[in-house]
Formats: sequence, C-alpha cells, structure tokens
Amino acid sequence: MKRFALVICLLGAHLALAEDTQTGMVRVAAIQCPSVMGKTAENIRNITNLVRQAANMGARVVVLPECSVQGYLEPITWTSWSSSGTDGMDVRQVAEPVPGPSTKLFGKLADELNIYLCVGLIEAGTNGFFNAQVLLSPEGKLLAHHRKKALWTPGDSSWCTPGDRPIQVVKTEYGNIGLMICYDFHALPQYLAKRQADLVLYSVGWYGPNEKSWFSKSFPAKAVIPYNFHVVAANWSSPTEADEWPGRGHSCIITREGKVLAMSEKVSGNAIVIADLEIRKPANQTPKDTAR
Repeated sequence: MKRFALVICLLGAHLALAEDTQTGMVRVAAIQCPSVMGKTAENIRNITNLVRQAANMGARVVVLPECSVQGYLEPITWTSWSSSGTDGMDVRQVAEPVPGPSTKLFGKLADELNIYLCVGLIEAGTNGFFNAQVLLSPEGKLLAHHRKKALWTPGDSSWCTPGDRPIQVVKTEYGNIGLMICYDFHALPQYLAKRQADLVLYSVGWYGPNEKSWFSKSFPAKAVIPYNFHVVAANWSSPTEADEWPGRGHSCIITREGKVLAMSEKVSGNAIVIADLEIRKPANQTPKDTAR
C-alpha cells in the first residue's frame, strides 16, 4: 500500500479509508487546536468537530493535545491552574473523575466513528489532581488511562500530582499502543519500549525555544529512534496568530526511524495532521508486564 501523508488546515475534505490490517497499515491523525482554560464546553465542541473530520478522512487512531478538554495553561500571562483557589484559576471547578463525563462523551464519539481516540484532560482523583490521558476503543470502552509522571514546573506544579499509574501499553489490531504526555519524554520512552510499544500517542502542550526543530530533529533523536516506536504528536496551538509563544504548533507524525511523515506548519487555530503508518510487528504480540 502506498503511504499517505497530509496536513489539513482548511478542513472539510473526505478521503478514502486507508486501513489494511493484512499489510499492517493504519491511518492516524494528530489534532492541533487551542483549548482555552476553563472553557470546557467550547473546547469540547471544537475538538469533537475536528475528531469527526479526521475520522471522515479515514483516520482510525486520533490523538488530542495535552489537557485539551479543560485547557492546560495561558502562556501569554503565565496563568496556571491552582488546586487551592488562592491564585491562578481553581482547578477544582473543572477537574473530573476518570471514568467521568468526558470519557463517557468521547467514548460515545469513538464508538460512533469506530476509532481509537486519545484524549487529554484534567482528572480529579481520590489522592489529587492529575494531568491525564485516556485511550478509548472503537467500541467506546476505556482501554488505557495514563497520568503524567514527569511534571513541567510552570504548567503543572501549582495543581498537579505526579502520576501514580503503571506505564500504559495496550494490545490492538494495529500493534501495541502506548500513552505519553509532553514532559514525560524525559522518563517514559525506555519503559514504553520495554513494554513493546509499536505506536505511542503523545499529547503535548509544548513550550520551548526549539519549536519546529524540536519536533523534526531533537525529539525524534532523543525519544523515538532509540526506542523503535512510531509517535503521533498532537500539540496545542494559539487561538490567533497574535497570541505568540515558543513551542506552539508543528504537530507531527514520526516513524520509528525518526522520519517525519507529516507536520503542521501552522502555529495558531485548528489543524489536522494525518498520515499512514506501517505497523511492522505482529498484532497478536502481548505487551510484557514490566510496568514501572
């Protein structure tokens, strides 16, 4: 099967389904979008529309950015969430359990569209608040639940508890799928590799001076090539071009060899990055129980 890659910025195209489990190909999509802190209903409407469009273009695995449901950080003013309500924005007003309202809503969407859907959200757990990521199956079931382990101080320290769940890798017909959030790239790749991840779904709210070169060169060299898995990286963007910070945009799809199949050149507004990935490892391979 011929490999396909595309970045859609002006949306609405319908593409033929590119799924062939016999030849080990799957079409994947990274959703790039702004999520405004505390505007949960608006954020959900926007990402739901984008997920539908990605599925209409044939994507069978779709990934959303970090904390895309409730918003992660306002980097222009450096406004972050607060777990005490004394400064910043009160995370207690937006955090939700897993499973909970968002997993139910997006589970129905995954079921309707027959896709694997990876969602970033703020979780209210019994022992704290977590920067979380869930993977929902084509039947709408909660397959995997990851809590960010390597916290980034400006965005996480005022509200977030370090993740306490095992490394998340699950068996699917497209190989073993693993989960990772942004700064986790410092800690998780070796453990995802030990659990035989074929494809890592990477929800990101990147901030840094590297920008495009980070995703195209530095990140593949550090966190992809040595560990032999594909990555679908869905990054946040700014609401408008006037809202600037380093690290927004450039969501991408990277092969296990470090090749960038598709990347968004946009840094503001919505974009869908979509490509066909070859799944080389046997689909009946079961991840080893080497959870950290």
